Amino acid sequence: MGSYDGAECCELVVAYLLSQLEPLYGNSIGLYRDDGLAVFNEPPRKIEQIKKNICDIFKKNGLLITIEANKRVVNFLDVTLEFQRGAYKPYLKPGNTPLYVNAKSNHPRTSHEQSLKALTTDFLASHPTRMNSRNPSNNTRTH
Repeated sequence: MGSYDGAECCELVVAYLLSQLEPLYGNSIGLYRDDGLAVFNEPPRKIEQIKKNICDIFKKNGLLITIEANKRVVNFLDVTLEFQRGAYKPYLKPGNTPLYVNAKSNHPRTSHEQSLKALTTDFLASHPTRMNSRNPSNNTRTH
């Protein structure tokens, strides 16, 4: 469990780190709290140099980072990204069960509206526009 303002502190750190990374790499790097994603179309040797530079920036700020490079499929937040195919599909970490507000609860109206939006988004993400007829469990939405 984190502190009440843990997310806000994390957002400040992320903004600061991005301010150091952006001049070097533009918007090729995205960070969200404790997750990050970088996409480069470079040869493996150049990717290793980029990894080292990013690790050095984090280290100078008293932080450690683990970087996996040259991946073709990545689970980032709640999405599986398949870079070569330009496809994506929903991703849930093992053991993670989504929770929603009960429609009959006394939560504020905005909570119910946000839950409805989340359910709609989840439904659309799990009913993709591009279907893989050989393996229905592998259905993906393409970009």
